[in-house]
Amino acid sequence: MKFILITAILFLYLSCQHQLPIKDQLNLQTKLEGKWKAPAFDGELRESWSLDDNGWMHQQGYYIEQNDTMYAAMTKIEKVGNEIILLSVIKNSAPKIFQAIKQNDKELLFENKDYQNPFRVKYEFLDHSNYRRTISGYEQDSLVVYEFNFEKY
Repeated sequence: MKFILITAILFLYLSCQHQLPIKDQLNLQTKLEGKWKAPAFDGELRESWSLDDNGWMHQQGYYIEQNDTMYAAMTKIEKVGNEIILLSVIKNSAPKIFQAIKQNDKELLFENKDYQNPFRVKYEFLDHSNYRRTISGYEQDSLVVYEFNFEKY
């Protein structure tokens, strides 16, 4: 009886150690996974990207100014049906959903023209340690473009 119990415990332990790796559904892991920072306005954007359990890219982001977190955001890039979407949730704001209109090895461009600001989010993958996010929108009927150059740390 003791032998069966020890064998069962050993089997459970070994099966937990042999989990299959998560499949990167959109081939973005090598481009985005890790911790990033970018100068922004009077502070710094910091974010951490990783694959979730389903293989979609997931981000936790913060804007920090004078050592205070001014806002926190969660972003996810995933496929719904045949469309690649960007879901962004900034704390205390309504979620925003964008649809990819362009995708290649160097960039991923999302749009939702139902929004004023932002209506476009563009990711440019410069190399393994740098990427650029450009956000375009309208503020008081004027087009504004914000560019954030992220560096892996």
